[in-house]
Parts: sequence; structure tokens; C-alpha cells
Amino acid sequence: MCRKSTVTPIACFDGRAARRLAAPDQFRAPVWGRPKSVRGFTTIELLVVMALMLVVVSASASIFLLVSRIQKRIIANQQVQGNVRFALETMVRDIHVGMIDYDYYQSQELTLIDALGVVSAMQVLALKDEVNQPVRYRLYAPSPDSQTLQVSRGFTENWQNLLSDNVQVANVRFYIVPASDPFQLCGSGSVDCESIANEQPRVTVVLTAQNVPEPGYPVSTLWLQTTILTRSYRR
Repeated sequence: MCRKSTVTPIACFDGRAARRLAAPDQFRAPVWGRPKSVRGFTTIELLVVMALMLVVVSASASIFLLVSRIQKRIIANQQVQGNVRFALETMVRDIHVGMIDYDYYQSQELTLIDALGVVSAMQVLALKDEVNQPVRYRLYAPSPDSQTLQVSRGFTENWQNLLSDNVQVANVRFYIVPASDPFQLCGSGSVDCESIANEQPRVTVVLTAQNVPEPGYPVSTLWLQTTILTRSYRR
């Protein structure tokens, strides 16, 4: 059916066309063979999504690697600290219940304090336990690139490692004060009573330890210095 219009040229409408124009969008015929609600993403939208996913994955990987490195560093620190703590506790117990073996240093012609009053660094800590048995601590190097701390008890010198295989000692020094035994007998003619030091024997331990380098694990180094006093008094 056609009719004239005063505004637009002649437009012909039939009943079906009129109903299509008046119908809502969801009831209209699909565009390009499918409705608008199921149309796909554009190329720009896909590129934006891929860029965002790349940023998220990169950030997640960086956080994972950082946490992994921190965890390995903590494990290395715990290994070194645990071994050094055990060795130090063993040494402290022997020094507390025993005494400095000054006879050993005299037999080795080692000077604990030089003429200028400087305390000399000893590589061996010589002690006597509560039953007067010798106790020795030393730095032992089974190979050029590996060193450990050892202890020996008794006259047989049965040396044993104080640290595990994954921890090594870079350096250890013992500083002993006073230079002579303050508990030795005087007045017998060989020892002057005025020359005997009037102070409690003590040992200063300076130790550097680190874990053995392993693939993927950082090297953790521990520097330690402590002074230990003997608790025996025999005057």
C-alpha cells in the first residue's frame, strides 16, 4: 500500500515492513547472519587482553622468583647458624667446667701475650676438663677449599668434626687472657707470687663460617665474636 507524504517523497509501506520497523531490536532480523549479542572481539580488544595477561604473568613470575630466592637464603642462614650455635655451645660448656691448659702452650713455646701487651691469636684452644683430661679445639682443612672445626677429648687425640658437611669455617682464632695460669702455686721458688695475674681466665673466640656453595643457593656468611670465662676458681 503506497501513500503520498508532504515531508518525504512517496514511501511505500506494506504491513510486514511496518511491523518490522515497530518491533524492538531483539526481534529484528540478525545482522550478518547472527545477532549482535554473539558478535566476537575486535583485534584491538584481543591485543589489549593479551597485553594485560602478559603483564600479570610477568609480575607473578617475578614475585615467585623473589620468594624462592628469599627462601633459599633463609635456609642457608639457618644451616650456618644452627651449626655454629652447636659448636659454640659445646665450646662454652667445656670452658665453663674446665680450665685453660697453660702447660700445652708452654710446651709448644707459644706466647699468649707478647712483650707489648698484645694478645696473640692461637689456632688451637687447649683446655682441661673437670677430671684433668685434655680437650683440644682446632681448625682442620681436609682439602684446600674446605675447612671445619674439630674437637678432641682425652690423650688419644680422637678428632671429631663439630660442623656438618654443608658448613665450613673460613677462619677461627682464640685469644687467651691472662698469659699465665692465675691458679698456679707460688712461693716455692720457681714462681713469684707478684707475677701471677689476679684475674679470671677467659677466651675470646673469633669465628667466620659459611655454607658450602651449592647450585641455586646463595652463600651465607656468619661472623661471630664472643668472650667466655672459666667458672673454676682454685685458689
